[in-house]
Amino acid sequence: MQRIIASGNASQLRGGKPAPTPSIRPTARRESAPGAHIRVIDGLRALAIGGVLLYHARPSLAVGGFLGVTVFLVLSGFLITRGLLGLMEASRCSYPRFIVRRARRIWPPVLTTIAFASVVVYMWAPSLLLKLRADAVPSALFYSNWSYIFRHVSYFDAAGLPSPLTHLWYTSLIMQFYLLWPLLLALIVCFMRRTWARACTIAALIAASTIEMAMLYAPGHDTSRMYYGLDTRAAELFVGALLAVLMHRRSDDGKADLTWRERRRDLRFGAHVLPLTAGRAVDVAACLCLIALVVSMFVVDASSAWMYHGGFLLYALLTAAMLWAGTLPGVFGRAMGVKALAYLGSRSFSLYLVHYPLLLVMNPATRAATPWWFVVGQFLVILVVGEVFYQCVEALRGAPWLPWTRRRYDNPERTQRPGAFIGAVTGVVIIVIMLLPLPWRQLTHERAVALRPELGMTAEQARKELDAQRKPQPSPSTPKEMAKEAPEPPKPKVEALKAPDNLDPSRWRCDAAAGTCDARILMVGDSVTEGVAPVLMQHFPNLHVDGAVSRQFGTGVDLLRQYLGAEDPQLIVFALGTNGPPTQQSVDEVIRLANGRPLYFLTTRAPVGWIDQTNQMFVDTAKAHPNVGVIDWAALSGAHPEYLYDDGTHPNELGTQAYEQMLMRAVCPQ
Repeated sequence: MQRIIASGNASQLRGGKPAPTPSIRPTARRESAPGAHIRVIDGLRALAIGGVLLYHARPSLAVGGFLGVTVFLVLSGFLITRGLLGLMEASRCSYPRFIVRRARRIWPPVLTTIAFASVVVYMWAPSLLLKLRADAVPSALFYSNWSYIFRHVSYFDAAGLPSPLTHLWYTSLIMQFYLLWPLLLALIVCFMRRTWARACTIAALIAASTIEMAMLYAPGHDTSRMYYGLDTRAAELFVGALLAVLMHRRSDDGKADLTWRERRRDLRFGAHVLPLTAGRAVDVAACLCLIALVVSMFVVDASSAWMYHGGFLLYALLTAAMLWAGTLPGVFGRAMGVKALAYLGSRSFSLYLVHYPLLLVMNPATRAATPWWFVVGQFLVILVVGEVFYQCVEALRGAPWLPWTRRRYDNPERTQRPGAFIGAVTGVVIIVIMLLPLPWRQLTHERAVALRPELGMTAEQARKELDAQRKPQPSPSTPKEMAKEAPEPPKPKVEALKAPDNLDPSRWRCDAAAGTCDARILMVGDSVTEGVAPVLMQHFPNLHVDGAVSRQFGTGVDLLRQYLGAEDPQLIVFALGTNGPPTQQSVDEVIRLANGRPLYFLTTRAPVGWIDQTNQMFVDTAKAHPNVGVIDWAALSGAHPEYLYDDGTHPNELGTQAYEQMLMRAVCPQ
């Protein structure tokens, strides 16, 4: 440029015409320029938090809502790499200062979340307190994801009483990435000067992480090792980092030549001509990626094998494509930056932190179902609490009340508000208290009994309560009606959703006064059966019952085969299905092993997605086989949530007595 100016001045001094000024093609400013706010990130964050909220609130509806975490990981990898590259090229990158700044931003919200969850759980869901106590320190020190891996705590099967801090595995993973990635990126930048070399190195890391996830996957086994691990989820973070490297310019002044977007090609459809520019094609492709991601949040199953053979990488690439398209001028970027999405995106971290303990408290596992308006109300509560959390804890001093308004004042040191300090100190104090050797189980039980008195009932009190529930209420009658001849009482029969056609109660003796039945019954079940077994054996002296914790349906089939080879029961009761969905083949095998004997399936009750389908399978199978019946424990416990502990699966003393009476009515005529 200096050479051009000098040449022009010389020609003017010689009296000649001024040298022509070289034409410079207009340039467009990209949103990805340093200091520029990338509006598409707000939209992607809003999409991600929406998927996560739906997944945790209604997993049967948004079965793929966990993909919102993939979106968050890609955005985190992109933003942190983008910032690190700028600092490294300006020679202003200090690793200790970087870690301190990251810790100052993420630690206070996490500690405040622990304090918030502790108070909420103690007040309204004390049964969750023991799980929270076990996860408080790992969450505060950012290793909860590995703690879950080593303790074999499943993310997808955490039904009933999951820890209110389960969702903080994500903050642990992100903080671990913050600790390791700057060092690795510094080596890449130091030894590789060219962009393509850096990109190839990061692509190799993506491939290594994806291959490791595929190699660790084993069909039929829990996938939490792959889901929680930083090594297996690093591919999604590295996809964002790769995009940041490819978009980075060493002397980026915020301008880029985007004339390629105006390249046009006419598409002819008969007599019609559709002008298609490159920019419009990018917007269309980005919209298709968005549609694919949204649809996947409602149809993709976390247990699908293909998700662990490149599926997570696929959705990370879709997110990166949308992020890149949104940094360019166009319809897609503007649509993803509308005010509603900008608001949700700016509050996404606060909403993520507070939503999980709130959902656990507002949706106790003992509740069978909730109407749609109740779900809407829950989301409104989460929005309000998330906004308060954001303003008091997450937002920095001077932050605007709304993301599209002006800052109230400059905060060059980016200091936090007093609420962050108060919340962090409160969190530390609560964690210290939880580490004290107090009788936590007793304290938890006493608080639970205070909220639900039925949890403290004795067996005698429970049977009196059930007798009161079953006592018919007198109905008003006129003297004329009372004078009519009473109808003939109906013939006694067993009570079940469907009784086996060949069930013959005359083969055993039922003593109504003593409440006993001497039928030879073989019962195979899980932890629910194990819990009620002592009471059942008091009323069924010839009962052979075998229940075990976490027993799968297939294991029960094998046990049934062994027992039937050594004994000949008059009635078989099969009470499995809580710990995993059975196949139709395994259900048919139970019927085959029964060999014509009367057989009862018990419908199961647990806050997991496969229960309704399993119970319907039992009903449909019973209709097709005359010797098969169904005892509907799911309906009975659903109508009486007071029968269950807070995990929504196991019966308390009141429920145990009701369970025994239900089985008695299904075996002995009433």
